[in-house]
Amino acid sequence: MGWRGYISSREIAGQIIPQRVQNLVIRNYTQKNNMLFLLSATEYYMDNCYMMLNSLQEELINLAGLVFYSLDLLPGEWKRRKQLYETILSKECEVHFALEELVIARGEQISLIEDILSCRTIAMEAENGIEQVARASLLFQET
Repeated sequence: MGWRGYISSREIAGQIIPQRVQNLVIRNYTQKNNMLFLLSATEYYMDNCYMMLNSLQEELINLAGLVFYSLDLLPGEWKRRKQLYETILSKECEVHFALEELVIARGEQISLIEDILSCRTIAMEAENGIEQVARASLLFQET
């Protein structure tokens, strides 16, 4: 059984990462871990579209698992992520995140992934808050 890659044509963490680069990262990861890499599925450009990811979940019966380019390709909504985790684990598959070199092979590994996602969200919110304070300060100084 092989491993199907999952990449995106959308921005990833605010950057456009060429699909070729995403596939190179996955290919390098799978070679390093002696995994049979099958081609990647590319998610559509539309925001909050997970048609290809949904399709991959149906294909899991014939796969060892999925290799995401990055954690940043996970759905933003907890409910969708939870459903994805449950589907993957119920099919006795795994999901790997090549860029971060992380794996979910058992249910208890989900908490690490969710902690990382929470920290990223908190950091982004803090950064946005600092930017808003800085803008307000500049406006105040101008008046």
